[in-house]
Amino acid sequence: MIEKILQRQNDNGGQFWSRADGDIHAPLGFSTIDTLSVLGEIGYSINDNPQIGDAVDFIFSYQATEGCFKYSPKSSKLPCLTARIIAGLGRLGLKNDTRIENSYKCMLGIQWNDGGWRCATVKLGKSPLTDASNPGTTLYILDAFRFRENSNDVIEKLNKGVDFLLQHWEIRQPVGPCNFGIGTTFMKVEYPFLRYNLFYYVYILSFYDYAVKDKRFQEAYKQLGEKIRDDKLIPENPHKAWREFDFAKKGQVSEIGTNRWIEIKNNIEKKNNASR
Repeated sequence: MIEKILQRQNDNGGQFWSRADGDIHAPLGFSTIDTLSVLGEIGYSINDNPQIGDAVDFIFSYQATEGCFKYSPKSSKLPCLTARIIAGLGRLGLKNDTRIENSYKCMLGIQWNDGGWRCATVKLGKSPLTDASNPGTTLYILDAFRFRENSNDVIEKLNKGVDFLLQHWEIRQPVGPCNFGIGTTFMKVEYPFLRYNLFYYVYILSFYDYAVKDKRFQEAYKQLGEKIRDDKLIPENPHKAWREFDFAKKGQVSEIGTNRWIEIKNNIEKKNNASR
């Protein structure tokens, strides 16, 4: 499987799944950022193949001095993409790297007043709901921070992000400048983890004590559980870029996705046992 992915690293015109113009964020689903994250998600690490290590070094060439990342030579530095990159590197097993720590500090410094995170570069619309954090960005940042040893002060900040996402479960309306809502598409099981959706939402929140004990999380977990068949995860809306792979075929059991479902249950059990 890894060989098939690595053989396609020049498909977009640039090196390591980037475009010819240097964009590592497009095309969506099979960009440099997405592909490295998926490689880590399905069990590979930077030590498994030298090309993965080279791709990691390549993506760090897009990091600015303060730690945030650009997605092209001329682009803005966006927290959503910085978080997705750091989460992807965490999946690949990259830890204790000073470059990553700079990114974590950068993200902590731009938390929004409502507890979440958003891109300040996006022009706001007329609705007050646009002047809020971006649920997708917030989920990506919580994903990234689960790979870090966090102090109590940082955990308190992250819990505010958790609460922001739990509030979104209640209001469900599109919020933030990028209009992330909770509707029919959100509720369809997606795998691998690339977009804001129910499975990704429950999976990441299951790593946070603050979330697991909250009834809003428990409702989301229950609704995800209703989609599981014989304790197996079956993707309903996989990203088209990955549908040819066994772990992301629509309507068929995803063994790797099932492992993530089991991980959710184990996370909840551990946290419930610890609180007794």
